[in-house]
Amino acid sequence: MWAFINGHLAIDLGGLHEARTDTIVLDDRAAELGLVKGNVYALELFHAERHSTGSHFRIDSTLSLVDCGTVQVVK
Repeated sequence: MWAFINGHLAIDLGGLHEARTDTIVLDDRAAELGLVKGNVYALELFHAERHSTGSHFRIDSTLSLVDCGTVQVVK
């Protein structure tokens, strides 16, 4: 799972590995991600399924989401 914020890689949990977690405190990484408080930025998530029965992810957030569009499911 990879998360990009404002076009910058913010979380990289890619590759084969045991269960992992990561957390972003946007106030702490605002300069690195090019963020200004009060503005709207893109959040893009990518998930690669590499195990047929055990791969999953969960997102907990306090973000206010706008213009989310739709998620296309590819079968």
